[in-house]
Amino acid sequence: MRIPLLRAFSSYRSDASPFLLDLRAIGLFRVLLALVILLDQIVRLSDWHAFHSASGVVALADSRTWNGPWLWSLYWLSDAPVLPHILEVVRLVATVALLLGIRPRLAAFVLFVLLASVAARNPLLLQGGDKVLVVMTFFAVFLPLGQRGSLQHLWFGKGEASSHRSAATVAYTVQILLVWFMTGILKTGEQWWSSGTAISMALHLEAFATEFSRLWRHWDWFLQPLTLFVFALECLAPLLALVPNYWCRLTGLFALVALEVAIWLSLEVGLFPLISLVSLVPLFPGRFIDMLARVRPGQRRPSDLVLFYDRGCRFCVFACRLLLALCGIRGARLREAQSEPEAARILDESFAWSVTRARPANEAEGAAAPGPDFRQGWAAVRYLVEHSPRSWLLRVLPGGGSGDRLYAWIGRNRGAFGRAGAMCFGRTGGAGWPGRKGRFVASCALATVLAWNVVSYPAVHDAVDLRPLIKPLISAFNLTQYWSMFAPYPYTHDTWHAMPALARDGGRMDLLSGAPVSLEPPRDGPERYGGYRWRKTIFRSLQRGEIERVAGYHCRTGDWSAIDLLGFWRPNLGVAATVDQPYEARLLGRWRCAHADLDAVEGFRAETDALLSEYGWRQATKPAVAALAASDSRARP
Repeated sequence: MRIPLLRAFSSYRSDASPFLLDLRAIGLFRVLLALVILLDQIVRLSDWHAFHSASGVVALADSRTWNGPWLWSLYWLSDAPVLPHILEVVRLVATVALLLGIRPRLAAFVLFVLLASVAARNPLLLQGGDKVLVVMTFFAVFLPLGQRGSLQHLWFGKGEASSHRSAATVAYTVQILLVWFMTGILKTGEQWWSSGTAISMALHLEAFATEFSRLWRHWDWFLQPLTLFVFALECLAPLLALVPNYWCRLTGLFALVALEVAIWLSLEVGLFPLISLVSLVPLFPGRFIDMLARVRPGQRRPSDLVLFYDRGCRFCVFACRLLLALCGIRGARLREAQSEPEAARILDESFAWSVTRARPANEAEGAAAPGPDFRQGWAAVRYLVEHSPRSWLLRVLPGGGSGDRLYAWIGRNRGAFGRAGAMCFGRTGGAGWPGRKGRFVASCALATVLAWNVVSYPAVHDAVDLRPLIKPLISAFNLTQYWSMFAPYPYTHDTWHAMPALARDGGRMDLLSGAPVSLEPPRDGPERYGGYRWRKTIFRSLQRGEIERVAGYHCRTGDWSAIDLLGFWRPNLGVAATVDQPYEARLLGRWRCAHADLDAVEGFRAETDALLSEYGWRQATKPAVAALAASDSRARP
């Protein structure tokens, strides 16, 4: 009995801890996080005025009191219209700094503050991906973001450590896996664990379904067992990723990756799947990263190049490391020019760096020595590129004359570049916030997050509601969260909307899609609503009874006379027969804008009423005929 037990425990290696994060994975995560934040900013720019300006859908005065007194946002500091523009510029600068690795810890902190501020500014458009982005940016502040793949790493040089474990890695890992675990255990509806119709219900929501999901959502025989499998996966995969075993962790992480890819293919939910995938990157074991590194081309044989730089010039050694990184050269050696007579002579006479190839070790005593062929200045730069895996860069480099002038200008100003680099990168090596204060803040934040997820669980707060005790602290961190995607069950009605509008010049269009009014179910939900954030705004405004905000915004900012809101719904049966059910059309709202022509508005409303009547008659004809035939057959003797 003891031998199998010992064999089982022998697979639990010390480097398999789920809280020991590989620095290369953290560096890749930093780049992907910056790109996702940049993409989110680009997506928001298309409707920036509606969602973030002082005259947008949600007024500043309303958003200040939306979620209690403890929540904060930089957008509330001033009602002046210039503040949102300044914050957008700061966000762009911080995103670029995080992407390049220039003070990444500070950049991540600034981005967390801005992302949390945006989330508090307009809660109507928030989705799960926005909250994941906020919480993972917060905990990323405490990670060593600049240790690999960053300009800060090139400035300070390569560190000896290849992995990192601290209170911050524990907090980040637990928070990210908690997203999936809470999403799973909040699915308490029988549609997930008893009838097995939840996935079919989700795929029959026309405002969310993709063309790919429409190909197979009628497979009831497959969707019922798939529902039970997804429910179990969301509950168990995060726990599996915490097991200190390489294969268990890898299995749990790849299960979550497969789930996010399936969501991306089947449902139009914005950036949520992409954000979730990025959040998992730091959790992959170092052993898996080593395997990926071995299959990269051009990494097996180290370079025999030797680069010589001026001893007292920090910018010079940084430039050498940057050139090697851009050229993809691995294993080249950096040496001080003063340590080699020929390199020192070139530096004294020409004020230039130099590069050569090392002689094999058997041609010199001891280690390999520099060869006799030294290249200097701009010729050395071209020589370096020529002997790199990316020799195609020679096509974009300046020629001899232009290159020499560029090199001379950089050499004359290298002192200024060095001072600018010291100002940009600071004095530390970007190791996160590893001190006592950082550990304390990360630990307190994790404890608060865990407590909030416990007290906000329905079974807990129905028994004893402790949320008022935790709400001030979780709001002060701005980490309020509730991971309820299709929990406790998907929508029981398939619903979509149209918003016919009358322009002052007499034109008609659907304000949601920007196209002519169509009463056909949407084939592309986000496009039918003008984007997934507008879709979320419409649905949440209707749930909160505040749809007047949307209509009022269009009346204030557009050249419109009247706006109607139409809703279409049918029972979501959770089976393929859902698509055979007719939609019921409803008039959900009717608004007249200021200075509108009353006669034109009345005519527009009459047209809308006629359109609804025709639609209702068309939808009801076949079911009514079928019901009449059935009743007639039952009435016969």
